[in-house]
Amino acid sequence: MGTFVAIIGGSGAGKTTVANKIIERFSDRSLCLNMDSYYRDLEPGVDPRNVNFDAPAAFDFDLFLSHLVDLKNGKPIEVPTYSFVTYRRDTSKTIHVDPKELTIVEGILVIYKKEIRKLFDLAIYVDEDADERLIRRIERDTKERGRSIESIIFQYRRFVAPAFRSFIEPQKYDCDIILPRGGENHIGLSIIKEALERMLQKS
Repeated sequence: MGTFVAIIGGSGAGKTTVANKIIERFSDRSLCLNMDSYYRDLEPGVDPRNVNFDAPAAFDFDLFLSHLVDLKNGKPIEVPTYSFVTYRRDTSKTIHVDPKELTIVEGILVIYKKEIRKLFDLAIYVDEDADERLIRRIERDTKERGRSIESIIFQYRRFVAPAFRSFIEPQKYDCDIILPRGGENHIGLSIIKEALERMLQKS
C-alpha cells in the first residue's frame, strides 16, 4: 500500500521545492508525481489565453485517480508527458513509474476531489505570500515557457488569482499541516520528514 503524501498550494508557492527536499531524505524509497502531467489536451483551435489552467476542468481527474489507485495497489503506471508549449500530451512517450514505499503527489488541486483526498495519509499545504508566488510564476514562465510578462500578468489577473481563491486555497482546510515559507521553513520540513519516517516504519 505504501504511504501517500499530498503537497498542495498555489502556483509558485514552492510545492516542488518541498517535494524535492522530502525526496532527498527518502531517495530510492520514494517517488514524486506532479499533477501537471494530468492536464487535459487543449482542443484544436482553442486559444490558450482563454483557458483557465488553474480550474478543476483543466485536469483529467479520472486518469489521475486511476493512476493513484494503481500505485496504491502496487501496480506500475505510465504517466503522460504534457507540453506547456503545445498544451497537449506527447502521445509518443510516457514515463514509467513503479510503486514505492512513499508516494509524494504535488500540484494545485491534488485533494480537490473527495474520492482522491481519501487516498492520502498526509496532506501538506504550502503557504506563501501572494506577491512572492506571482514573482516566481513570472520567473518560471518567462524562462521555461517563453511567455511575455504582459501575458503572464493578464492570465494571473483573469484566471490565476480568482481560481486560487475559489478552488486552491479552500483545500487548506482539508490539510493536516500548513507549511509557511515552503522550502525555506527548515524546522517545519524537519518535523514533516521525521513524521514520515515514523509513518513508514509503522506501515
